[in-house]
Amino acid sequence: PNPISRLIEILFSRLFFENIPTLVLGDIPLRGINNQILFVHQANLVKPSISKFSGNNLKYKLLRLLFNFNLKYVKSIIVQTDYMRDNLMKSYPKLKCPIKVIPLPPINIKEESIENIIKDHIKLIYPASYYKHKNHDFLFDLSKVYKTLKFEIWVTLKKEDFKKYARLPYVKNLGILTHNEVIEKYKLSNCLVNFSNLESFCLPLVEAIYLNLPILTIKRDYSEWMCEESAYYFEDNISFEKSLIQLIEDLKNDNLKSFEKPKEKFKFSWIEIGGKVNSYFQL
Repeated sequence: PNPISRLIEILFSRLFFENIPTLVLGDIPLRGINNQILFVHQANLVKPSISKFSGNNLKYKLLRLLFNFNLKYVKSIIVQTDYMRDNLMKSYPKLKCPIKVIPLPPINIKEESIENIIKDHIKLIYPASYYKHKNHDFLFDLSKVYKTLKFEIWVTLKKEDFKKYARLPYVKNLGILTHNEVIEKYKLSNCLVNFSNLESFCLPLVEAIYLNLPILTIKRDYSEWMCEESAYYFEDNISFEKSLIQLIEDLKNDNLKSFEKPKEKFKFSWIEIGGKVNSYFQL
């Protein structure tokens, strides 16, 4: 829906929906519909005073206002990480309903170990659309690293979004891919790289965990919760180079970090998750 119709739907919900227990997947509660189970995925609902990376433009200010305005109609909230639960509670002190954490498993991916051999130089994939919080501009910071360490980063951007990165010799644009195409590219790469500053839940991290694909990620609360000690972390170009060197060494020595511990977070099937959600209506 466009922004105007979405706003009308949120504020005048009784015109469109029955007043019965409802699962709402759109982040913002519906006004006048009691006993909602609300699925929250929008990380920008966290206030900037709690997370400095949360959006502070008019759009996100309005979303946070509507979220707070309609909270009284919510019976339970579902999020996908402890980090998101804790930050919502800090952002909205008057929030009284329980917040359930249900990490979702990847779609159409079976746990497997892919062959991972570095040929010529290491290839990293960053499957993300262009948004400010996805932090693609970090690519510019890697020019100094490339002078001493050869690597190739695959991105998945529209042509117009890729233009400003086209001059970087270590960046290759794969264009917009289907989900199945992304999975195939994972299997041709050596590592998932993640630059995103803000997520409520990062699906590529879970996909990499299931595929046993090494993860080189920016160090943020959400990535630490999802990957624990199984990822190679960085915060700037200096730590990026250090972690990448360690990753390459571990790859060559067949000594990569294990994903066994974080896999436990995402072990539930979609059928089990559906059962959990249904049980919340019975409470």
